[in-house]
Amino acid sequence: MEERELAEVVEQQQPYFEAVPAPSPEEDEGTRDMGPLYPFLISGGTNTERYYFTHINDTTDYKFNIFPKYFGNEASYTEIFPERIKDIIKNNAGAKIFCVFDLDTLFCNETNKDKHKAFEDNLKQEIDSGIVVLCPSMPSIEYWFLLHFEDCTDLIKSCGTKMQRLLSPHMLPYFPNTNKKILNLLKDKKYVVSPNWVIELCNNGKLELAIQRAEDNINAAVADGVLESKSYSYVYKAFKER
Repeated sequence: MEERELAEVVEQQQPYFEAVPAPSPEEDEGTRDMGPLYPFLISGGTNTERYYFTHINDTTDYKFNIFPKYFGNEASYTEIFPERIKDIIKNNAGAKIFCVFDLDTLFCNETNKDKHKAFEDNLKQEIDSGIVVLCPSMPSIEYWFLLHFEDCTDLIKSCGTKMQRLLSPHMLPYFPNTNKKILNLLKDKKYVVSPNWVIELCNNGKLELAIQRAEDNINAAVADGVLESKSYSYVYKAFKER
């Protein structure tokens, strides 16, 4: 099935819309088209973030506009995200856009830091007006998942061995009958296309706990001037700043 054009969604004029009946994953490749007043998501994650937020759509009260073409190419997000943002704003009056991406590529890389600063400067008007909300995680969205289980703020420089060790005891049980490592599972469409792992991740109040931990930890670190020496995730804003 071809992707639905954004302009087609905008033509509807009702104040709110519910999710359309969900086709099978084979038909829609994990996509759910939502009404224009739900915020849009842009992310660098081809599978992990895309299916995570798709399942959030389908299994919680949080709703987003999700289109496959707005996911992927994280390595070049500073160049690609502005084009995606421009595309959404052009076709959707009043749109709000959450940009979800990882920051581990910035650590100890001055070139990438400069690109990121230019990226933020170029979007200053949209950010200041609230149209665009940046939701980075240091080091990665897997840290956001970790906050569902642990109130960890230690600096994790990359999504590698340490993250694997911390996250595995909590999330490996969500993927039975496999010997794959958790970070590999989360990147593999075969495993993340099912909503079960997101249902388990969010149940028993864990999503709300992660939102509160993320916000509290960032506020405390910013107040103390130590955010750059901590792990953190602004993904909570996609749930709170709607």
